[in-house]
Amino acid sequence: MRGAEAVLRKGALIGRQVVIKERIKKNYRIAELDSKLRKERTRAEARLLNRAKIAGVDCPTVLEVEEFSLTMDFLHGTHPEMGAKESGLAGEMLAKLHSAGIIHGDFTPVNLMESEGRLYAIDFGLGFFSDDVEDKAVDVFTMVKALDKKAGESFIKGYSRKMGEKKAGSVLKRLKEVEKRVRYAL
Repeated sequence: MRGAEAVLRKGALIGRQVVIKERIKKNYRIAELDSKLRKERTRAEARLLNRAKIAGVDCPTVLEVEEFSLTMDFLHGTHPEMGAKESGLAGEMLAKLHSAGIIHGDFTPVNLMESEGRLYAIDFGLGFFSDDVEDKAVDVFTMVKALDKKAGESFIKGYSRKMGEKKAGSVLKRLKEVEKRVRYAL
């Protein structure tokens, strides 16, 4: 599977099924800059996944980090149908990430997987560390925009429940500002 930043392929490591995410070379960039960016983003994604695990978020386990690639557990699953239950769980998951200072960067149903009855966050390739309310609000906006109204409400409830009313309140207040900016940008 090929994305904008990386190629994913199945593999094996010590008899275990894995997925290998390799950041692809961008020929339009200066070679030294491209190499530096791919190395930094690969290491950053590994750190984000590790911190997410520590925060109690189900996500792939990083087994090996190389210069431009990550080897992770292969998840046997599918993207979830985002009903009220799944949306609420996704909200709780994003709250855990935000409480750990992690901004996913592309938190949408496409970057969630259901496997063995559990919901997993995947693809932290656009993620970064931040405690900024604006960054959190944009992360919340990305998911809400991808959901229908009912599922979006469940997502917000799950987020608020796990984040705590006070912290969630400041993020949701900023979310309203983000929504206004985006509405007029279209």
